[in-house]
Amino acid sequence: MSAVSGRVEATRGFYDTVAGAYARLLPDTRAEAPLDLGVIDHFVACLPASDLPVLDAGCGTGRMLSALAARGVSRRHGVDLSPAMIAEARARHAEVPLTVADLADLPFADRSFAGVLCWYAIIHSTPAEVAAIAAELHRVLIPGGVIALGFQAGTGERVIERAYGHDITLHGVRHETDTVAALLSAAGFDILVRVDRAPHGGEHSAQGFVIAARR
Repeated sequence: MSAVSGRVEATRGFYDTVAGAYARLLPDTRAEAPLDLGVIDHFVACLPASDLPVLDAGCGTGRMLSALAARGVSRRHGVDLSPAMIAEARARHAEVPLTVADLADLPFADRSFAGVLCWYAIIHSTPAEVAAIAAELHRVLIPGGVIALGFQAGTGERVIERAYGHDITLHGVRHETDTVAALLSAAGFDILVRVDRAPHGGEHSAQGFVIAARR
């Protein structure tokens, strides 16, 4: 097994284990700061006029599917690596097509989506893996389609013991916002917004956000 496939399997196993607890602890956007929600508002405002859906890439239990619906995005599709997280999302969003897949290998045709919300879905990926994800998200977006990413900003790995109340360790990767923007630019995106904010509440990391459009 390669190092990449090993990390993918470890991440899937982690979220399969904590899916129920995650759904209970993070049912909606109450954990987001006002600036974070403003990023999502701006992402929706930048979406091109299109009948194509918006993809929630790394949708987890579906909390951002609700946030998109509240902002008038009626056509949505969710994808996540974890079957257990998708099962939780299906229980809450029976009306939304949901797919189990790796973000670096999506089972969708080219130019299938008008936008992609990738909200804290690269937090277990190395920069090289983020580059592969960016290329795949570029492939499934229409020209002019918009992508928004949120992530823990900075450098180094995050390690959390007993994550979500389970006897399991969470390993995360921080990303510098300039690096994420550069990877998106190299993949064929024009950067529209690049924002960092300091930690708030119980956060231990700064947070980074990038919005970009497919050239």
